[in-house]
Amino acid sequence: MGRVGVVTLLLATLSIGACSSEQSFRVADGSSIRFSELRGDWVVLNYWAEWCAPCRKEIPELNELQDQAVEQGIKFRVFGVNYDGLQGADLDAVMERMVIDFPVLLDDPRQRFGIARAEVLPMTVIIDPNGKVKTILSGPQTAQSLLASVES
Repeated sequence: MGRVGVVTLLLATLSIGACSSEQSFRVADGSSIRFSELRGDWVVLNYWAEWCAPCRKEIPELNELQDQAVEQGIKFRVFGVNYDGLQGADLDAVMERMVIDFPVLLDDPRQRFGIARAEVLPMTVIIDPNGKVKTILSGPQTAQSLLASVES
């Protein structure tokens, strides 16, 4: 194999290795995701806490968001991130009390997207279908305001 062939093979191997080394994020239900698997979909990351009254008011809106997006033909994925970093039985109990129907990530993807820690809760991050942060919204949102944010 010539020098060009060796270099090409090396680059191909490095590319494959880079793809497989993408971080997986654990989900409270025991599954995991890679954000590259969500390409083509809008992603909503919502940072919430049980002690946050606006968060408790916003949760039903997030539960409704995916249904409305489907009706309007928009591919949407909603994920929550508990601000306090709860896990296990503690997180499960809070999710049940708050009636959270969307997946909650155990691993915070802030670093992956270059997002600063929330200073105000709730904080909602909208990620476009290409995997780029479109906007960061502070304070409570509605399903309609989030859909409008995507359509703008």
